Amino acid sequence: MIMSNKTIILLKESNKLMEKVFKYNFKSSDIMLIPESYTPFDREDLATKINSKYTQVIFFDYYDQFYLLLPLISKKVLKKYIINVGISKLSEQYILTNLEQVMEYKERGLIDYIATTRYDLYIAFKNKISYVVLDYKDNEKKKNNKSVGILNDYYLEESNFYNELSAVALSNIKKATVLNSNIVTKKFGEDFSVEVEEEKDIEKLIYNNVVNLDCKFCDVSYIYFIMSMDAGIPCILGNTNILDDCTELKKYLVLESDDDVNEIKEKIEKSIEEFNSINKLYSSWRKKYTTISKKTIEKFTYLGE
Repeated sequence: MIMSNKTIILLKESNKLMEKVFKYNFKSSDIMLIPESYTPFDREDLATKINSKYTQVIFFDYYDQFYLLLPLISKKVLKKYIINVGISKLSEQYILTNLEQVMEYKERGLIDYIATTRYDLYIAFKNKISYVVLDYKDNEKKKNNKSVGILNDYYLEESNFYNELSAVALSNIKKATVLNSNIVTKKFGEDFSVEVEEEKDIEKLIYNNVVNLDCKFCDVSYIYFIMSMDAGIPCILGNTNILDDCTELKKYLVLESDDDVNEIKEKIEKSIEEFNSINKLYSSWRKKYTTISKKTIEKFTYLGE
């Protein structure tokens, strides 16, 4: 059977935003969402489809269902894996174990190529993995809701959530829209006169504020940042190398000390006051980012002669 020169990308069913991101970046590829409930029969059917119809399959992020599917895919089909965590996350044992497993699968020939969306992980393992920069633009505009968006989960150690919420309390905005909350979060807001509103849809959350905060201690998301900035909403970042190639923009948007509440508060207010200057710098950086993204994606998806 003659195989068509096509690519299929497999994502976790729960990752709805990344489905849009991959459709934007890999326009000629098919996208399939894999649920947790996938059975052995489902995997066999999918493997048969991949083996007969596609030239390459791309897996995004760690997922048990992907590991179970791999042995069923023909050696004639290129198997590529994109890892979506930074070097700092390897301190978590299960993430380190997953990385080791992916590397082992490559050595055994079950995976042909590995890439990462995180520059720090690429630098650490660039003799073994390549680098993919994902882009995304959907022309959404801010909704002019007078609140500060907190784009990370309160329950993760690296999220810096309560420092971000404290900074909102010190600012003159006094309202935070968060991805998730609990009794402690709401009580914190009451004690410090901050209105805390919950929005579980990350896209709605990003577009609904005057400023967004993604002040994690590590592993900041490129996608959240460019979605926010493209919509005209400044996004303050924590420990990241995202803007290392634009030092002026970095002064405005990247914290020097991740856990300094006063610095977060000052950057919230300054980013609003000086957004025109910030946006000019961002526009120049954004063009370069788009160019780099296209090159890395073309290189990763290249099928050869």
